[in-house]
Amino acid sequence: MNSLSKTLTSLTVETKGRVYTLLGVMILSFDSLLVRLIDSDEWTLIFWRGLLPATIFFLAQWKMDKAVLEKHFYRPAISTVLTAALFSASTICFVFSLDHTEVTSTLVIINTAPLITAVLAFIFLKERLDTSTVIAILVAVGGIWLVFGYSPSSSALMGDALALVTAISMSVYLIMLRKTKAAYATVFLIYSGLFTAMIAMLAGAKPFSFDSQQDIFMLLLGGVVLPGSFLLINVGPKYLPAAEASLILLLEVLFGPLLVWLILGEAPTPAVALGAGIIVATLAVHTLWGQRRQSR
Repeated sequence: MNSLSKTLTSLTVETKGRVYTLLGVMILSFDSLLVRLIDSDEWTLIFWRGLLPATIFFLAQWKMDKAVLEKHFYRPAISTVLTAALFSASTICFVFSLDHTEVTSTLVIINTAPLITAVLAFIFLKERLDTSTVIAILVAVGGIWLVFGYSPSSSALMGDALALVTAISMSVYLIMLRKTKAAYATVFLIYSGLFTAMIAMLAGAKPFSFDSQQDIFMLLLGGVVLPGSFLLINVGPKYLPAAEASLILLLEVLFGPLLVWLILGEAPTPAVALGAGIIVATLAVHTLWGQRRQSR
């Protein structure tokens, strides 16, 4: 643990942001797999998916800095509540998207977020995008759409539309993190989780209907994967432009389907492998180019 801390301390500011974001994405990649393994009523899953992380985020923030809760949670700004509501919508839409379409399709569409984020950051934050980041985003996202072009059924089309709502909501969330320097990022997540749980209860969730195996998977998802990944991902915008942080999130397209394939046997097609290769290559070139430019 000490060696990891020393390593992170020695890294440049932007590289540190990339490392934290990458670790968060790797943990988050278990999300789709665990949703499939739980295999329950959607609203019951959504209830715990909201309440468990919200509880952990609240306790973590209480221990780290109570003043943040006193200033931003007990007396939230309208922008905080609206951002949390959008993130709650992304949570709900993500679960229903996985139920209507393939894991790969959901993750591919969600990861169009870099383009959406870049546009929003340019409009609202007046954030300048360097040429290499713009090219990397266009190549990565454009490559995904070229590789995964298909003619969806009506059910899959609904799943894709829900995934698009998730992408837009995620982009707004990343923009708000960048604007606030992630100073009270956990407050967004706490409110979002509470909103999600309340909506699920109103929609007919049955919180205590899981069997013992589903309980274990739900504890892993809501108690470890979601809070752990977002706590790490939240650090990224402190050191990186919103668009670059979103670019790293594209790696979930690689890790998510890979885990589903290894555990559930849903083998990726050659197109999936090719798309993953395009993403990894783009990220690698972009990262190396950025480090080379810093060294100059």
